Amino acid sequence: MAVSKKIVIVLVAALLIGASYWLFLRGDGSQIGEAGIAKEKELGQGAIASSGDGPRTATHSMPKLSSSVLLRYQCPPEVKDCERNPNVASTPEEAQWLLTHGYPTVNQIQDLRTRSMADCREQYLKTGSKVDQSLYGMSMAMNGEARNAIGLLSEGAGQGNVYAFHLLSDIYRRTEELGNLTTSAAYLRAAYLAGDSRAADRYAYQFEILTPPENLVADKEAFQLFKVFGHGRNYPRP
Repeated sequence: MAVSKKIVIVLVAALLIGASYWLFLRGDGSQIGEAGIAKEKELGQGAIASSGDGPRTATHSMPKLSSSVLLRYQCPPEVKDCERNPNVASTPEEAQWLLTHGYPTVNQIQDLRTRSMADCREQYLKTGSKVDQSLYGMSMAMNGEARNAIGLLSEGAGQGNVYAFHLLSDIYRRTEELGNLTTSAAYLRAAYLAGDSRAADRYAYQFEILTPPENLVADKEAFQLFKVFGHGRNYPRP
C-alpha cells in the first residue's frame, strides 16, 4: 500500500490528451493477472505466425539524426498541450528517440483515418520500421482486429518499440471485448519502466479513478509485462 501510494504521488502530473485516444473503442475494466498475460502472449504469437505479418527486411540500426526529424515531431499549430503529448519532441535528441522507438508523428496519426489497413500492412512489410509497425497495429485495432494487434505490438515491445506499450494500454481500455482497466494501467506503467517519462503524465490523468489496491495490482502486473514483453530493457527518453 505504501509503495503504491508513493508511486502514485511521483506519477501525478498535468493533464495529457493523447494523440491516439480517438482511435479506439471504449471498454470496461477487470483483472487478468499473470495467467492472462501468458494467454495473450501465446495468442499474439499465433496470430503473427498465421498471418505472416513480419517485415521482409527489418532494419535494427539507429537511424541517422537529421534536422528534418525534429521538424516532423514538432507540435502542429492546431494541437494543444504539446508539452505533455508523448508524440511530440522538443529537442533533436528527443525526436530521434521517438523515431527509433516506434512513435508516429501527430500528423501520421491523424492521416491514419484516410489509410486502409492493407496499405498500413504493406508499408510495414516493406520498411520493417517500428513507426510503421505502430501504425499497422493501430489500424488493426481500428478495424476490429484487436487480438491480432496485441500480437504484433507485443512482439514490437520486445524489439524496442516503446510506443507499443501505449497502444496496448489503449486497446485494453477501449476495446469492448478485452476491456480491462487494471491491465490497461499496467501497460502504461510498463511504458514508463521502458523509459518513456511522459507516460507518467498520461497515467496520472487517465487512471486517477483507480483505488490504492487496484494501483498495487497494476504495479505488479506492469513489472511482469515489462519483463515478459519488454524483456526488461530500458530506453530513457531524452
